[in-house]
Parts: sequence; C-alpha cells; structure tokens
Amino acid sequence: MFISARVSHFKPILILGLLVLACTTIFASASGYQRRVLGFQKATESKPARGIRVVKVYENSLAQKAGLQPNDVISKYGELEIVDDASYFAARDAYEKSGEVSVEVVVWRGDERMTLRVPAGRLGMDSIEHNSVSYAFHSLMEKANVMRDTPEYMRDPEFKNAASPEKILDEARRLIDRAAQDGTLTPNKILVARIYLILDSAPPEDLKKQSELLTQLFSTQSDTYINFVGQTLFFAKKRYRAAIECFKEHLKVAPADVNARLNLGNAAGKLGRFDEAESAADYVLDNKLGLNQHGYVVAYQVKAIAALGHHDYQKSISFAEKSFALNRTTFDLFLLQLAAAQSGDFEKLGEASRKFEEALPDEYQQVRLQVDAVTAYALVKNNQRDQARQLIAKWKGTDRVESKLSAYWGMYPGGSDVVKNWKELMPY
Repeated sequence: MFISARVSHFKPILILGLLVLACTTIFASASGYQRRVLGFQKATESKPARGIRVVKVYENSLAQKAGLQPNDVISKYGELEIVDDASYFAARDAYEKSGEVSVEVVVWRGDERMTLRVPAGRLGMDSIEHNSVSYAFHSLMEKANVMRDTPEYMRDPEFKNAASPEKILDEARRLIDRAAQDGTLTPNKILVARIYLILDSAPPEDLKKQSELLTQLFSTQSDTYINFVGQTLFFAKKRYRAAIECFKEHLKVAPADVNARLNLGNAAGKLGRFDEAESAADYVLDNKLGLNQHGYVVAYQVKAIAALGHHDYQKSISFAEKSFALNRTTFDLFLLQLAAAQSGDFEKLGEASRKFEEALPDEYQQVRLQVDAVTAYALVKNNQRDQARQLIAKWKGTDRVESKLSAYWGMYPGGSDVVKNWKELMPY
C-alpha cells in the first residue's frame, strides 16, 4: 500500500478574542481554513478508539515520503470514518474508483492530530486495526499460534506453566462473543475473527461453518479486502483452508496475481492437496506471468512438494534442485534428501548431503540427527538394515529424538516414513 502527501510546517492560526466576538464571518472562514491546513494541529477532540494503526512503513515508499511513522493511527480517509480494516479498504476503493486524484487523511500521532493530502490508492505501509478489544483478541491468538508452532520437544521448557492452546482459543471465543453483544468490534471484525478461530484441523462440522462464514465475507466485502485478509491473516497465520478460499475468490477478478496464485499453491501443498498445488504453480509458469527470482523459487518448491506428494520422486528432485540453484536453502536440501531416500537413490542422497555440507556447513552440523535419520531410511530402502542400525546407534539415549525428527520431517509429504523407520530400528 502506498501513500504520498505534501506536509506543511506548523501553521497555528491565532484569532484574537475581540475579532472572534466582533466578526463571526471571519471566524467561520478562519476555521474552515484551519481544517484545510496540512500538518499537526492541537487536538480539539479526543483520540479515536478505533481506526487502523501503522505498524510498518516501507523504505522509499510514498508513506515514508509523506512522513508516516509506525504507531500512527488513521481515523479518517476523505469524508469516510475508518473504524477497521474493512472500512479502510472500502474508503480507499471508493476514492480510487471516483477519479479523485488526492484524499485528505486524518492521522493521530500520540495525542496530536494531523492531516495529510495523499494520492487516492494504495499505501506503502502495513497496518493493524486500532481497537483495544482487537488487540486483546490478536494477543490471545498469537499465544495459541506460537504454542502450536513450537515443536513438541520444546514445549515443556517453553510453556511449562502456560495454559493449553485449547483454553486460549476458548478465551478468545468468549472475547469475541462479548464483543458481538456489546458492539465493541464491528460486524466484519466479528465475522473475520470467527473464521480465524477455526483451525485447519477442526472437525468437519466446524469446517463447514467456516465455509459458510467465508461465503458471508465474500458477499459483503470488496475483492481488495478479501485478498488482504487472505494474505495477511489467514495465510500468514497458517489458516490455509480459509486462505485458499480467499485466494480463489480474488483470482476470479485478478487471475494474473502471481502472489495470490503461488500462495494458493503453497497453502494447498501444506494441506496435502497436491493436484491443486501443482495446478497453481503450472498456471504461473505456463502463462509466463513475470516471475522474479523469489517467484521462481516458490513455484519450483510448490512443484517439488506436489511431486513428492504424488510419489514422483525424480520430478521432485529436479524441481528441488532448480530451487536450490536460485536460493540455496535448507528447505530445498531436505526436499532433495527425502525424495532421493524415498526413491532408494542412495547416490543422489549422498550428493545432496555433500551439497548440504559444502553450501551450508553450520546448518548441516546442527541437523546431523535429521540427516542420519533420512540416510538410515535410504539404507533400509536398499536392504541395508544392519548398516542403518549402526548409523543410528550413536543417537541412542539422545533426548526426545522422535519429537525432534517429527518437527523437521513432518513438514514434508512422506516425511513421517523417516520417523517410523527410526522407531522400528532403534529398539534393536
């Protein structure tokens, strides 16, 4: 999102009391002028309880040039009040479509009010909703998300006295229920929160409810907002089912949106929907949608994951190698190793491990357990069970091995086979 403005120096307007009493016409004119002045003004009203808060201003963006800073709160866009993300997007879309060249935006910095005249359209910043109840809700959800994403072997020391994720989610649900009753959150915020509260692993009846809520969201909000919430909330916070539906809805309007298309493929791969994942990556590659290097990396990784899920190991190896050639990440190397082990290609596995050690030596030393586990799996695939047992024997007695292996290999299709193989070998 981008924003620009001409910000003047402070222009306090001094109106003598006698002139105010003598000439109401001059007073009215001066007040009108004051409202048009760009810059800081002494607040004559209290800071609003709602709006959107700037959390990041991008380098060299129009927002930065305008002087916007993190923690600024935008409470008005043109003549429209901003109370949440949805109202901001509705206002921005309305002015963009109206043909207006610029818009006056009311911004609060601390207790000081300022106005900026900005071009209608996107802002070069990230924002969150400015609302105390919304902050409390997202704080609870972040706690639950962190606990969910923390590997099992780290949970005891990290969250020894913490409430369970289920209890945190229950508290968040109660908060939203109260907000719906007392009106402290907008109806759209309530709707989005209820979608967000439903995890991808939820029971079928909850997933059905989520689908109904998404249909309601699509019928009431603009495409730009649907894409925004799909990207910045559902996808970013690993609500992949909801994110996929948002991306599909958005792609009906903007089929060439590379970011949405690739994130759809990424999310589908996470859920094991490999046909859908591959189709998304193929659309981008086949239609030559103008990918940068990062875009190619993501497309290749989606293709490699989908091929691994389809048990096409040579194809998975090929795309993982293409991705690594551009980006050189451990993710691609783990993909390479697992695909090679699944196919029983011990030579390719050894090549991938050597490449790993040469390219990322520090990272390689930190994951020797995981490398030995996938190597043992490949040895068993090649009927070399005794050698596999000898390889893993040195790890006997290591704390929480199975949990550590699950945390690494569980993110890849078929990665659980590596853990299962370890369990079968270790009792020896």
